[in-house]
Amino acid sequence: MKKVLLLDDDPINNYVNQKFIEKTLPGTDVTEFLEASHALKYLKENTPDLIFLDIDLPHINGWQFLHQYKEFPNKSKVIILTSSIDPTDKERALGFDCVDGFIVKPLNTQLTRQELEKV
Repeated sequence: MKKVLLLDDDPINNYVNQKFIEKTLPGTDVTEFLEASHALKYLKENTPDLIFLDIDLPHINGWQFLHQYKEFPNKSKVIILTSSIDPTDKERALGFDCVDGFIVKPLNTQLTRQELEKV
């Protein structure tokens, strides 16, 4: 069973993305967080197969999350899932070793399938 973490401060986005994941790969264990600090605590003891990370988050944004997460010994594959269409955001995100992709919202079934099949 694959394990996926969703980190987005919008519960509706998390809900919709969870449904895409469940439709694409039934039985996938999906954990969601609205705040990066809670996700970082979870990740200290858990290593999901894939993390979908929004950049624009309260308190600790996606960039700050990545700076902290890069110090973790066991890292999951991270896909940035954002509304940003700024090419510099994509370039910056892909500069992190753990970031394996950059998707502009919304997530769809085909993209979800492609990413889940890679892990």
